[in-house]
Amino acid sequence: MPRCADGTCGRWRPDLTSIEGFARATVGRVGALRFNGLWYCSRACVERAARAGLHEPPSQATRRSGLPPIKLGVLLRHAGAITQSELETALAATERTGLKIGEQLEQLGFATPAEVLRALATQAGVSYLTAFDVARVENGPASLPEGTVRALGLVPFESDEVLKRLSVVCAAPVPRAAMRALVRLTGWLPDVYLVSDRVFQAALDAYTPAPGAETSHRALVVDTLGAAAAHVADVASVERAVTMQHADCNTYRWVRVHAPEQINDLLVSAAREERGCQAELTAH
Repeated sequence: MPRCADGTCGRWRPDLTSIEGFARATVGRVGALRFNGLWYCSRACVERAARAGLHEPPSQATRRSGLPPIKLGVLLRHAGAITQSELETALAATERTGLKIGEQLEQLGFATPAEVLRALATQAGVSYLTAFDVARVENGPASLPEGTVRALGLVPFESDEVLKRLSVVCAAPVPRAAMRALVRLTGWLPDVYLVSDRVFQAALDAYTPAPGAETSHRALVVDTLGAAAAHVADVASVERAVTMQHADCNTYRWVRVHAPEQINDLLVSAAREERGCQAELTAH
């Protein structure tokens, strides 16, 4: 007979093939839980396993090595949007104002917002939209509640359920860590479109998931990994079986908890000790 998967517990799992074992299982069934496919005898054991898993950094994904992106000013200069003199003037001005070079060029009237946006998209290797109807972000995917979308900085506006492709808008710089987390934790492959900061904020404010999604897909901000582990254990106590994945993303650790009747996204605001956004199935 297997033991509880918590190595500090050691409680035997009942043998359901015997009458005595079935009786013991009936008496102790309240504590019989599954976490990431393993059997645990109690909520406390699940919480310890979840806490241990969350303190293990996700596997490092292989990243392509390459040259750094071409500077925005150089791109605008090569595109003929600005002159070398204008670029030098703007660069000198940024030392006084603290503005980014694109914002400074716009403020000085040397480049238009559309020209800057086009250059930013070229720099990031993504598409861009100079105009966008924010009404398109209504009725987003049920699997992406509003809180998750805000944490990722990627706002969905179109989806293909068959191909699992998701069209999203974002502001510069493109949140690549969030893109990797989205793929690993949801299976959605994002097609990214860069928009201005103003349009992105409007889209973020207008985003709503599909009606009824809030009952089965929730996003909660928690302060610590311990609080996240406790929530995982609470869900396991109700649903009897859960799986957990996590990814580090910007200032959040995104913990996705799957249960038969619900999906919870826990956004751990204090988990900043690991960087990157690689994810894996966490197990004890």
